[in-house]
Amino acid sequence: MQEETIYGLAGMGFAILLIALGVVMIVSLTKVWQTKIKTTKEEVYQKQAAEAIEAQKESARLNEKLATEMAEMKERITSIEKILKEVE
Repeated sequence: MQEETIYGLAGMGFAILLIALGVVMIVSLTKVWQTKIKTTKEEVYQKQAAEAIEAQKESARLNEKLATEMAEMKERITSIEKILKEVE
């Protein structure tokens, strides 16, 4: 009778051990999946940030080019005005 009780307790202990191991595995896998999802999101955000920086650089370059062209246009208009005043 005592052997049956010991085997029963050992079986229950083994079952509890397997259940605990299963729970630990599930929790670990869940943490790994969450980390992978976060990493993927961070990579997307970093890519978007890099694209935004490049767009800002391009925009600044174009603004400088426009400013230069506007200055040239002002000089040309000023010279045209001088010529027109001389002609009058």
